Amino acid sequence: MNIPSEPSVCGNRMRKALLGLLAVTAAACSSSKPAETKTPAAQSAEKDAEPKDGVSREITQGQLKIAHYSSGDMTTGLVLDRSGERPKVKFDDKKDVIELTMVEDRFGGQRRGWYLKSPDGKNVLYLSSRGALSAYIGRDEIRLNSDKAASALPAATIAGEYKAPESAYDKNKAKYTALSLQAKKPELPSEDSGNLAKVGDALASTPVDQFVRLTDAGSKAARWAPASQKIGNTTGGLGGQVTGYPADDAWEPAKATGIGKLGGKLIPTMFEYNSPNRLRLHTLKGWPPPLAAGTPGIVWEVHDHIVFVTADGGRYELSNSNEESEYFEKGAGAKASWPAFNQHALVDVDTVRALEKAGAIAPATAKEVVDADNAWFECVNGVWKTTKEQLDKIEASSAAANDKWGKLTGARKTAELEAPKKCEPTKQKLEKALLKVIDDRTAQRKAIFEKTKGRF
Repeated sequence: MNIPSEPSVCGNRMRKALLGLLAVTAAACSSSKPAETKTPAAQSAEKDAEPKDGVSREITQGQLKIAHYSSGDMTTGLVLDRSGERPKVKFDDKKDVIELTMVEDRFGGQRRGWYLKSPDGKNVLYLSSRGALSAYIGRDEIRLNSDKAASALPAATIAGEYKAPESAYDKNKAKYTALSLQAKKPELPSEDSGNLAKVGDALASTPVDQFVRLTDAGSKAARWAPASQKIGNTTGGLGGQVTGYPADDAWEPAKATGIGKLGGKLIPTMFEYNSPNRLRLHTLKGWPPPLAAGTPGIVWEVHDHIVFVTADGGRYELSNSNEESEYFEKGAGAKASWPAFNQHALVDVDTVRALEKAGAIAPATAKEVVDADNAWFECVNGVWKTTKEQLDKIEASSAAANDKWGKLTGARKTAELEAPKKCEPTKQKLEKALLKVIDDRTAQRKAIFEKTKGRF
């Protein structure tokens, strides 16, 4: 009997058995036999054992890991090797092996394919999501098809991963995010930027060296937006900027009264017979004036836009620009240079709904506004209902067709003229309710402003 030469447990036991020290059975040896390394032939046998259904399957150009490709006219040829971490390509008429980076091509939220870029960012190949392959030659995009097998390419002679240069948008976003409160306190809710109680706390606790002030560019970019559209993890259609189409009337604060003094006017929407109608707050021509350069405050958050909260609790949004911009200067500046407080104050019905949903105003206060808004709606629809009864009587009469047409047209026109007059009290009620919200918030903002000034 030959004694195994390898230093295994089984071999040691057999040696001892031959010396009369231990009896070893063949079963004991087989239980500790090392795992065998599978030969290529064994691996091939395993592959042959995979399920087969006899179906011949076509594949796309993009499903080949390594292959030679050529253009239809045989003027362009190359080997594409996608077996490694990053693709490599070698053109038939070039000596270099180029390492490529796959960059997604998306349009309308859908992936169309991949650009295969060289380390210097040039597009070398394009692989569509359907598996079509093409090469960029000069100003042409040449369609390719695999014409033969190829061996794996050697190490790249032009190597490196392409990294897209940072855009001005990304640079701006990073720069402004670094200034924001949410960057330091991620738990800070977006909706609290419109909640004056929470804003007052933030302005009182933010270190003075984290305050900023608007530049001229920031002044031009800022838009009055008293409530956040983002509440919790949801971005809804409520609140946001007080926009609406400008009214025909010019804004003349010295002559205006009520909500007109603040730059707004309540106007019915689509005032036609049998059309549901709501009052909408439209801005007067010339409102709003730009938020003054030098206005101090804090950057609350940066997401789709930049939220800037002024030292008196005013909330503004600035669009992140695709060009490098400087919206803010560090520091609040000298108090003597601070603009007057409460530069903008308008709120509309949707803003009130958003503020109430975010817990920024009392439900009873919001209900007063919403009830007044609904009162107008019900009043106008009441006029339409009464007019419909008149129209039905005219239709049912035995009058001539031409007479009916004249009476029907006249009844509708009369209703359209009479409804605003009849419902004017509900319009006044809504304006009064909105002014109450504005006055309450103005008083809060004045207190916030004085407290913030005291910190400097």
